[in-house]
Amino acid sequence: MADKVKELLDKVLEWWNKFTAKQKTIIISASAGIILIIAILIAFLTRPQYVLLLNCETTKEAAEVTELLDGGSINYQVSDDGYQIEVLKSQQSDANLLLGANDIQSAAYSIDNVTSGGFSTTESDKQKKYQLYMETRLEKEFIEKFSAIKSASVELSIPENDGTLISTEEEAFASILLQLNGEFTTDNAAYLARAVATAIGNTTTNNVVILDTEGNMLFSGDDNYTTSGLANSQLNVKTQAESLVKNEVKRVLLGTKEFDNIEVASNLVLDFSTTDTTEHTYTPADGQTQGVLSHEDVYSSDSTNSNGGVPGTDSNDQTTYVMTDNANSSSTVTEESRDYLPNETITNASTPAGRIDYDASSVSVTGIVYNVVREDDAKSQGLLDGISWGEYKAANTGRTKVDVEAEMYNVVANATGINADAITIVAYSENVFFDSEGLNVTATDVIQILLVVVILALLAFVILRSMRGEKERDVEEELSVESLLQSTPIVELESILPENESETRKMIDRFVNENPEAAASLLRNWLNEDWG
Repeated sequence: MADKVKELLDKVLEWWNKFTAKQKTIIISASAGIILIIAILIAFLTRPQYVLLLNCETTKEAAEVTELLDGGSINYQVSDDGYQIEVLKSQQSDANLLLGANDIQSAAYSIDNVTSGGFSTTESDKQKKYQLYMETRLEKEFIEKFSAIKSASVELSIPENDGTLISTEEEAFASILLQLNGEFTTDNAAYLARAVATAIGNTTTNNVVILDTEGNMLFSGDDNYTTSGLANSQLNVKTQAESLVKNEVKRVLLGTKEFDNIEVASNLVLDFSTTDTTEHTYTPADGQTQGVLSHEDVYSSDSTNSNGGVPGTDSNDQTTYVMTDNANSSSTVTEESRDYLPNETITNASTPAGRIDYDASSVSVTGIVYNVVREDDAKSQGLLDGISWGEYKAANTGRTKVDVEAEMYNVVANATGINADAITIVAYSENVFFDSEGLNVTATDVIQILLVVVILALLAFVILRSMRGEKERDVEEELSVESLLQSTPIVELESILPENESETRKMIDRFVNENPEAAASLLRNWLNEDWG
């Protein structure tokens, strides 16, 4: 591994040594410029963003706030005059909660931001400021007080008050997105919707929509069906019950992933009569045929009377002894009085008004399945051969009926308690067309592409410049024979050559003897020209 690293370093060093000092300077300057541009972009994109937290009235108040921020490990910066305190945007909510816990109201949602302004501030500007103030107040001081809500995002649409009667009767719209960290039921969402509607001055919750970050619809304007809802009439009770059934049917059918859109209509039959039933049950104690004996009175009398014979022995059948003249008598009297305490069970049953008669109720459901058709996909599949995209859309616009499986009826029946025979489900398939979007390049993408192009252009410039300098150096080294001969100084030496040799040959021999290296280079050039 070390040998490979050393070999790689040697190659890089060899490549670097090929450049001249000027070329190295250009490369280093271009690299430094690229690094500087990247550093500037990184610093610009990642620099901390501070937002105003509080405008302090005194420096003493500013000192107290900074002490709280230091204790809460919140980054901040103070203005030169010491009155304005700014914190990191990512820590703004933590700073607001910290100040709120210490009874200090931050400037993030102060009402002063709404009413303040110069001569150029219009009523429309104040209306927008008030809307922002209400959104921030609902997010920070109201909604996030719920323990199950981690954070909230509120979007309000408050109608402009132009002084007309119609504008004063219009209600505002509220869209709330919740990030939850605990259980938050639809009943909780209904309570929150009622509170938000009251805070923004609405008399109903029809214009309030609540969702969570998972895409679940917790409350919509027409879903005011909680058990705590107040019904002023039988029609309101029926409406609330039907809304509950509608929501349950939507939930279970969308959960099957078979439909993209569900519309539900229910006809519930409610019994508004109130019935009170009292049932008494008497049972004897174990092992007895009657109840427990509480009291018993028993009186009995028995007597017998009869006539006697004549005194003396006349009345005797046999004369044995003397009989008295008394008569015989008997009497019997019986009187009984018993009280029993039987075991008694008393059951009171009260049937409230508004009971749903499921046997007489019915539900109708319409489901739509959307088929996404993109222009690019249609072209690749050959669907647009011979026709235009507009003609294809016109020919395939419309709905196609889809068969519904029997399990869907059972799903609705189990969710509502209504018999499957009283449930009607109709499903359709509908095409949704999307035109070709093109390149879809944003400004950020353009900046990134330009930055890459600039960097590549600088690198190409450096490489081309270095290659051109290398070629110029090679050309300069390839000198002609005449220039070499002319540049060679003539030295008066005693010639030992024969007299019949030409003057040109003498000059060549003298050049070879005095400049052997130049002669060898010249010979190599001749050979390359001849054999190249």
